[in-house]
Amino acid sequence: MTVIKSIHTLNARGNVMLEVMRDYFKLTPNHMFMEIQGMRRSIEEALAKKKIIYDKLKSALTPSQDRRDIAFIFDTTEIDSSWYGADVMGRVIPLFEEKSNHSVLLGDYLDLPNQMEQLFEAFADAVKPRKFIEFHHPTQFFVVYVNNLTDAMVKRLDEGLAGYSAYAGIADMTYGSAFKNYLSTMLVNSFIKHGNIIIQGHEPDRDPSEDVNMSGYQFEKNGYTCRSVCGDLMGVMLSYKIERAVYPGFEIDTEFSLNSIGLSSADLNEFEIEITTAKLEYLKSEKSGSVARAGLEETTTEALSELIRKKISASYIYNLTFLEQHNVAKFNIIIELPALDGRPATRLLAVLACEQSRKVLRLLTLF
Repeated sequence: MTVIKSIHTLNARGNVMLEVMRDYFKLTPNHMFMEIQGMRRSIEEALAKKKIIYDKLKSALTPSQDRRDIAFIFDTTEIDSSWYGADVMGRVIPLFEEKSNHSVLLGDYLDLPNQMEQLFEAFADAVKPRKFIEFHHPTQFFVVYVNNLTDAMVKRLDEGLAGYSAYAGIADMTYGSAFKNYLSTMLVNSFIKHGNIIIQGHEPDRDPSEDVNMSGYQFEKNGYTCRSVCGDLMGVMLSYKIERAVYPGFEIDTEFSLNSIGLSSADLNEFEIEITTAKLEYLKSEKSGSVARAGLEETTTEALSELIRKKISASYIYNLTFLEQHNVAKFNIIIELPALDGRPATRLLAVLACEQSRKVLRLLTLF
């Protein structure tokens, strides 16, 4: 029996490759399972040839409940060069910490038909300006989105950019907001920073042994080594997804994520959340800090189950794993609880086992 490889994250939300492949070749779920697992093995092998271990990219590819996502905002009207992305990244790259792991997404804050007022309001609510900003049009702003940041890393980047005339402001994207939702539809994955290695995608027909700096940014000048893998593989297997609700039309992302570890397509909103009394007592005892932080000290199994069920479509599933010895498929989700009654907003990680035959998601742990 083929070993089912764990997958940090699968991107069928911003990448249509899997959907096109399935529809064009009329592939069954079992065929798609084999194709996705084949891609998982291929990306691991491609990275290994570049001396990169797939499992060590986890922190750059998955959400974290104790680190921050930050959007750094730049006013392109303050940049003379038409290649403003290179000008911006020339300032950002030297400010990364040497050993840190991040996914970096880039792009313009795009205009959307008949949504100028909403775009402005989302921007104004989220962005803390570092200078006077004259908002003429959304597309004047270029965004650098970085995940997996500590407070110290944020301070280093923010203060390091302070003297740059194009640096307009900073937006904390750790928690949900209208601005974060907009960015999730606009930005593209540019590269992964893995210590002193920069990982990018290259053309599918390029020799796999080659390494190329596709973006052209000044990585080598700043002491980084550039490695590249097939862009098709990187787009599906190495793309960080900004958290947002599962919008109508994008359910396919969850379907393929389940399919990747051998499960059939399913609407997780229809599943019952199963939490035993013993499990809840264990969480209250052994995870008391997390439970207290979320204000769940007095919760019941029914209330906690309902909370998780309501949050199941508020983000995406990741850390997709099949435990062969237990015949169990499991995955993680982030549960975000808004600030309430003096309690700050909280993010909890829930690990769920999927029992598809019973249409049950069984809570394994929460912290």
